[in-house]
Amino acid sequence: MSEVKILETLVSRFDQLDKRLDSKFSQIDKRFDKIEKKLGDHDKRFDQIDKRLDEHDKRFDQIDKRLDDHDKRFDQIDKRLDDHDKRFDQIDKRLDDHDKRFEKIENKLDDHDEKLNNIETKLTEHDQRFDKLDNVLAEQDIKLFNINKTLKKHSDQFDELNYTINKIHDQTARLSLEQGKLAVKIDQLKNAVADNNEKKQII
Repeated sequence: MSEVKILETLVSRFDQLDKRLDSKFSQIDKRFDKIEKKLGDHDKRFDQIDKRLDEHDKRFDQIDKRLDDHDKRFDQIDKRLDDHDKRFDQIDKRLDDHDKRFEKIENKLDDHDEKLNNIETKLTEHDQRFDKLDNVLAEQDIKLFNINKTLKKHSDQFDELNYTINKIHDQTARLSLEQGKLAVKIDQLKNAVADNNEKKQII
């Protein structure tokens, strides 16, 4: 795979990772909002419980004042007190449930802290890898520049060689032509000498 393809693949993967992180953070924010709303509801319910407990205290005071005159209502009061005890038990149970939920929320928050730390560490590693890629690309730019410079030099050398070859070819063609003409003249001289020798023999 070419280096450009590798870089494009890395960039695409980083984009996908960014989208996944954005989606995950959005989900976490929604869960935080839900937890905060629940905690707000719990605070309101605690206030309501405190208010009702204050009302119970007032009613107990009124009952104490009226006990002597309300002997006949003891059974009713005892029954109501039993009901209150049940409600207290229910409240205690709900408070215990709240404590458990608080622990779960705190554990989740601890888990979120760990995940966020891991994400930040990973992002730091990505930054370092980006820096390394930038350095590698810068080195490759220099190498490509030097290669282009060498290729330009080679191209100029090829042009000079072609010019020299063409020049030699032209000179060779002229020499061949001159050699042909010289051969013709040599043949003519040979023929002339032969004719003269024949004439001399006849005489």
